[in-house]
Amino acid sequence: MSFIPLSPCCLTGAKLTGMPRGVFQPAVEGQRKVARYHAKPSDGEVVDGKVALVFLTDAFGLSLPNPKIMADAFADQLKINVFVPEYIINPPPAEVFDSVAPIYPNQFPNRSFFAGLKLFIEVLWKTWRWLPMLLFPKRQVPLAQSSINDLTSEGYTSLALVGYCRGGSMIQYLLSNPANTTLVGGVICHPGAEKETWGKIDRPTWWHMADHDQMFGQKAIDGMREVFGKKREDEGVDFECVVHKDTVHGFACRPTLDHEPTKTAFEEANTSAVRFCKKYLLGEFED
Repeated sequence: MSFIPLSPCCLTGAKLTGMPRGVFQPAVEGQRKVARYHAKPSDGEVVDGKVALVFLTDAFGLSLPNPKIMADAFADQLKINVFVPEYIINPPPAEVFDSVAPIYPNQFPNRSFFAGLKLFIEVLWKTWRWLPMLLFPKRQVPLAQSSINDLTSEGYTSLALVGYCRGGSMIQYLLSNPANTTLVGGVICHPGAEKETWGKIDRPTWWHMADHDQMFGQKAIDGMREVFGKKREDEGVDFECVVHKDTVHGFACRPTLDHEPTKTAFEEANTSAVRFCKKYLLGEFED
């Protein structure tokens, strides 16, 4: 089964189209600290009400429809509750970065250095108010942690994480916290390299990386593979890493029809997340 078959009718640029069917649950004083989007299976049949998938968005949060549409797809395929916490408040508009953040390698082959510099300065001028959030991921950890605490207090006993870009960074911090006993592990897609967390993570992680990623280059990938490969050999901690060829940062949550390798990588990364949840949340093992 595919994750979300992409066709011209379901994708506009890097935005998935369609109508999310889940509900937005605001923060409630004394009950829920972090607002969130809640997706259920379309048929309403949840196979286990004590487990859930937590979907941690990129830096654009819930301002794009993609996280909601993808959460709905995860809920349908896994038949469990899926939550997308609003751990980034007032995120930047995604489209403001379009001129300087390619959605596939060599998208701007004829752009001169000076033209690119001019566009970069223009983007900085438009986004300066969000720079502290973008540059310092630790600032989002408290709200991400609170979203996990909310679910634990509601009776969820096992939670899997899937995170994209900034959400992938959050997973590294959350899994490095030994107090998070409800977390079974996570699928980490094109994150920032939070190297200080790696030695503390003792739960399964599956990584999906871009081979043209300025935030997590080949040197960092090699270092990550060394650390987690050793954990797998010495401690039996499950670890996988796939580097998707001809892709850039963002492929697993903001795909484009203009580039076949990106579409393929989007499908593979999210299908992998489904397999991860079936194994570690639902105890379904492949033959």
